[in-house]
Amino acid sequence: MKKVKFHNSKDAIWCNADGDNVPVKFVPKADKQKEVLAAKVYKAALATEGAIASAFKTLNDAFAEVDKLIKEEFELKEKKRKPSKGNFTWFNFDRSLKIEREVNEIVKFDNALMSEALEQLKTYINNSIGSDSNALINGLVTKAFANTKGMIDPGKVFQILSYQDKIKNQNFQKACEIIKKAQSIDRTKQYIRVFEKTETGEYRHINLNFSSL
Repeated sequence: MKKVKFHNSKDAIWCNADGDNVPVKFVPKADKQKEVLAAKVYKAALATEGAIASAFKTLNDAFAEVDKLIKEEFELKEKKRKPSKGNFTWFNFDRSLKIEREVNEIVKFDNALMSEALEQLKTYINNSIGSDSNALINGLVTKAFANTKGMIDPGKVFQILSYQDKIKNQNFQKACEIIKKAQSIDRTKQYIRVFEKTETGEYRHINLNFSSL
């Protein structure tokens, strides 16, 4: 049940956050004005939330239908294609509208395994003093295993893994393998963007913030 409630000038008694009843004549004029404005904001916010949710569903349904059409087209050409689950862009007939979807995977790491990987990396670093690449890896490791919030930074972790083909050190290689085992997909985040072509021929992004849904 919604707990949001608004008073108006016709209410003889206003109830504050502490549950105290306040006669309307003792309510400051500024609070009365804010009450009116707050009600307008709340109504507009709920309407916008509903409109965004509806638009989000419309776009998702459209992507599912377009993917189905493309799949059928490929099957007619005796080719196989799995339904698109990742990044995907499509246009209207004259390409005056561009619609794209970006799917980002949110990765989580097993803390115990990451601690083990960190020990392997520290061993590699301690045994490679003076190496230019070691200085780079040392900086990456420091930032990867404790970002500004004291948490693992996936981006930096993947940078470390990008060196696996270049650094053949046994400890480094073992650390990379442990990191791979430690990671798993926690969830996916989907972003849908719509662009309209302007008179200059460029695409203008229609600002729809769906990422919080």
